[in-house]
Amino acid sequence: MIKHMEIKKMPVKFIRYLIIGFVSIIAIGLFFSIPVGHTSGDFDVYYSASRNYLAKAPVYIAKGGIEEFKYSPFFALAFSPLALVDKTLSMYLWGMINIILLYLMFYYFYKLKLIPAQPMGIFFLIFSLFALTGRYIFSDIKIGQVNILLCFLLVLVMYFEINRKDFAAATCLALSLMIKLFPLLFLAYFLLRRRFKLAGLTVLLSLVFLLIPAIYTGLAVNFQYLKDWFALLKSNPVAVIYSVKNFSLLAFLSWVFVVKPSGLFVLNSRFITEPLPLRVYFMWGVICLVLFILFFRSSLLKKEKPREEEYLDYACLFTCVLLFNPLAYLNALVFLIVPYFFILRVLFFGQMARKWVVTIGGITLLCFITTMAYNKCFFPDRQQFYRFLEFRLPLWTMLLVYLNLLLIKFARPALSDK
Repeated sequence: MIKHMEIKKMPVKFIRYLIIGFVSIIAIGLFFSIPVGHTSGDFDVYYSASRNYLAKAPVYIAKGGIEEFKYSPFFALAFSPLALVDKTLSMYLWGMINIILLYLMFYYFYKLKLIPAQPMGIFFLIFSLFALTGRYIFSDIKIGQVNILLCFLLVLVMYFEINRKDFAAATCLALSLMIKLFPLLFLAYFLLRRRFKLAGLTVLLSLVFLLIPAIYTGLAVNFQYLKDWFALLKSNPVAVIYSVKNFSLLAFLSWVFVVKPSGLFVLNSRFITEPLPLRVYFMWGVICLVLFILFFRSSLLKKEKPREEEYLDYACLFTCVLLFNPLAYLNALVFLIVPYFFILRVLFFGQMARKWVVTIGGITLLCFITTMAYNKCFFPDRQQFYRFLEFRLPLWTMLLVYLNLLLIKFARPALSDK
């Protein structure tokens, strides 16, 4: 009897070992992708800016939109311990921090009871999630970007807000705003949901974090840093919008209405100095507003809503911060980890009708194809690949993820009726 029970348990144990092995291999791969000796990645920008900050030297230096430090003085202060050690060691430490934070996201998904106790389903979910987002994760680690940290902070915002811990959620959201400003979409969402206490605390804590660096630099230097930071943010050269590496919705519209009519080769768009016409900004704003209202209108009208609907809202917020952000480079698509997680969770563990599973699964497969197709190895002729860049496939990946979330939201009422 005992032997029979042990035999029955063997497959479950094997699957658990398989999960541990797969996750470990990914972690090792990420570790070896840390860019030792890299001299032109985002890490180098953080490192040199933090060293300048510690010396109270100029930090916000315009460089034509490339390799500029566009983060708050608080981030320079927070990163400064890594700037005190040797650069190679600092790279390893920064890479390891990001890998740990990546896995900590799943810990908080587990804490929210979002991962059912079905080992085979968990394995397929993790495998599929890394297949869909692995490219973005490795890109983020390779250049030492900050997007994994930012994504982790916003996962914490979701975790604390759902558990009605407003101060902790506001702290994490304020910290994220010290890195980049596009999490302001989360703040707008909380205001529209009438979570005024959480929104107010976020604004208050953001002001506190902006002033904290004055403890080290003094008020005068800190205010000068803040002034330089805002000036640099406003002086974004138009070339970064036109760049073929920018996959945002605004960049796509600029390509359609400015770059394409100019007849320039795809890589020569960086030479365009013509500012974006107001009609492009107007179209971008209207499209963003329509996408936001289409998804969130019904949920914003409710005071109380099911937990699953809250999760879908957060999944869409992670997608929208990419779509609405004027700058969305390949490594930024690491934010799709969260929406993909919820999409795959519905596919593997949700009680959905076959037609919805086939539709959502088919669109998810299409997302994988668009992710992998953006690769030089599929184009023997380099010129063909550059022409292919005009299609901006990562943008279509984001839009497909948005469509999937919208379909899941529409499918839920039908399932509830059953």
